[in-house]
Amino acid sequence: MPRTPRKPRTRQPARRPWARPVLVLGLLTLAGCVQHRPYDDLWVETRPYHDEAVAARPPVSALDGDTVDGDAPSSAAPNPTGELTLREAVALSLRHSPALAAAGWANAAAEADARQMGRAPNPRVSFASENFSGPERGDTLERHTLRISQVIELMDKRARRQALGEATQRLRAWDYEQQRIDIAASAGTHYVAVVTAQQRVALAQEQLTLAQAGYDVASDRADSGTAPGLERDQATARVALRLIALEQASQQLAAERADLAATWGAADAAFDHAVGDLESRVDIPELEALRSHLSQSPAVARWDDETAQRRAALQLARANATPDPTAGIGLRYFPEADEAAGVAEVSIPLNIFDDNRDAILAARLRVSQAEAQREQALAEAGRSLTRAYTRLQSADFALTALEKDALPAAQRAHDAALESYASGLTDYLMVIEAERTVIEIRNRRLDAVHAYHTAVLEIERITSASLEATAPPRSAP
Repeated sequence: MPRTPRKPRTRQPARRPWARPVLVLGLLTLAGCVQHRPYDDLWVETRPYHDEAVAARPPVSALDGDTVDGDAPSSAAPNPTGELTLREAVALSLRHSPALAAAGWANAAAEADARQMGRAPNPRVSFASENFSGPERGDTLERHTLRISQVIELMDKRARRQALGEATQRLRAWDYEQQRIDIAASAGTHYVAVVTAQQRVALAQEQLTLAQAGYDVASDRADSGTAPGLERDQATARVALRLIALEQASQQLAAERADLAATWGAADAAFDHAVGDLESRVDIPELEALRSHLSQSPAVARWDDETAQRRAALQLARANATPDPTAGIGLRYFPEADEAAGVAEVSIPLNIFDDNRDAILAARLRVSQAEAQREQALAEAGRSLTRAYTRLQSADFALTALEKDALPAAQRAHDAALESYASGLTDYLMVIEAERTVIEIRNRRLDAVHAYHTAVLEIERITSASLEATAPPRSAP
């Protein structure tokens, strides 16, 4: 049966059926824009421990996409010469530490993740062609459909995702601050080890001088016949032992210097001498006064943001329980009629099998876990502080006893024994025993000095504050 001819249509003024979809697409694009935070907002407040030193951070341009993939700011590792102070060693470590630089890049990457999480889903464009090769019978017409669809996020999911990303970035910022404090404390510990090793070398040299003085006396007496040659042999052995001790102390100093230089990324140490006064001591504050500073430590303070991050995860899990509809609009074109018509559709998932209830439960339980973990972190910091405080008190007591009583008495005994031996009033064994006592006491004193300053640095690391600033002011005389 022949097809009925269509009535001619009056040509209408030119229309722009594509204008509305383009407008909608433009609005969706604007909705997906993310407002970036200032670069300075990415870092937690610096704790007062060595806060005056400049620490390694990624350049501001890194978050603007100006840094090429894998391109990190690089500079040759510094190799200072001359005298080196504690402040200079800490500043070098914080400025050039590879570990701190890595923590800074991790924080910057976490901010990029947060920005990505805050972006809206991309719209989808689809094209369909129907009946383009079908039989020409009935009302079967060829048609082409261009459709633009967009997921419409309900329950403010995008803002909740971004809040979760920003909370996670805050945790990476806390990791950076903890790394900064750990590196500063580590540099101080290595510096104290270098200064102590320098003093051990000086002590070994003094002991060698004492042994050589004893050998000279023993040799003179043996040559004059007033003492047997056995005493000269004993003195020779003492000199040999002191030479060995001096060489071991020198090797230990070289190792400690290399460890200190490694904190700022140098392959070897080029400085001549570490200038440090290990004789000075601070007024030790009460333990409870130190405990009051634990809350500012990154190991404890970070748990407030950890709890906030887990609450943000809980809010997102609850929001994800609501399905998001997908809305689409488009054009359908009929070539034979040279006409276009609008198309609209809406679809929504049905929460039949998965309503996200277990994810919500897990997120809620992790919030409770974070609250308990904060108490655990505070208790662990308190235990570490108590152990370091006990070591500090023990070292302080040992130093007082050794310097006030033991060392002066041993030195007097050694001088008297050497004088008596030179006068022929005693044998060389008395000199050896007196020398051994002096050496042992002086070595123990150096051990106590090292333990004292190491404990101070550990307390400052735990409390994230200088011990001198924590100590109560001295009363006026």
